[in-house]
Amino acid sequence: MSKKLHLKETPVEREQRLRKEERRARKKQKRGQPELGFVFEHESEERHWRLSEPEIYRTPGDVGASYNLAGSSGDTPNYADYKKIEKELEEAKFRAKLFDAMDDDERLDSIEARFNAYRVPERWQDSRQATENPNEMDEDEYAEWIRRGMWEKKHQREMEERRRKEHEAEERRAREKAQRREMRRLEEQERARRREKGQQAIQDAFASYQASWDRLASISNDDRILTYADIPWPISRTAPSDNDITMDSIAQFLLSEAHSVDKSKRRRIRDALFIYHPDRFEKWISMIKDDADREHVRETAGKVVRLLNLLADQYSS
Repeated sequence: MSKKLHLKETPVEREQRLRKEERRARKKQKRGQPELGFVFEHESEERHWRLSEPEIYRTPGDVGASYNLAGSSGDTPNYADYKKIEKELEEAKFRAKLFDAMDDDERLDSIEARFNAYRVPERWQDSRQATENPNEMDEDEYAEWIRRGMWEKKHQREMEERRRKEHEAEERRAREKAQRREMRRLEEQERARRREKGQQAIQDAFASYQASWDRLASISNDDRILTYADIPWPISRTAPSDNDITMDSIAQFLLSEAHSVDKSKRRRIRDALFIYHPDRFEKWISMIKDDADREHVRETAGKVVRLLNLLADQYSS
């Protein structure tokens, strides 16, 4: 014999059950009070509608209508009485539609009640089912729910247009986000290309710098007459001016990661100091026959040595 599974009631479900029992108690208390005109009541269903009919549900043509069309000072009705009657008629039309909608919903509630005979724990229900269950609404909440549904039905075209615009706006935001992401990707790709191009330029310049010193080392004093342009300087530009030789330009050239990766930065600076040391560099100065050119090379070499010493101090620790 199968046993019925009883799920343990959670604190949230118990609180909702207690609130529901309080609402039912208030409804039972209301049923004990005297009622007017007519009652919407379905004894076989959960909701019992006991709505009183005030006088505004009767139109002036109804039998027993109590509208007084006479003014306060005579038999001629005044403007205020007509406005009052017109307002009451509009309210009566709205409530009539509301009652029709409630009557339709009562039939749907009856079907839903049969399907919900076996209670589904609220934690297994979706959020909309848990928050918009008509069986758990009081009269005010239910009236507002019906009123909202009537408004959405009447303004269906406006609702569809608003949803369409929201969908288009969402698609536009998605496209703009994709475009920004693609723009960032292209910018990063361009920066990487420029870095690679710059690294390649430094690598080629350093290779030319080493090749120039190898050629100078292979000649003797009597083989060639040198000029300022024949001397390799430790920067990327060939035949630089005095203003081109700075500590930053020397550091960017000698300490770049595009070459000499097997040497530390301190080792690269020491190698350059060894080349431009005045005692060793005097050999190349003596090969320059023009006096002005020779003095220019001597001054530039002294400037390079001073900048290399400053650079060495930064990497001494």
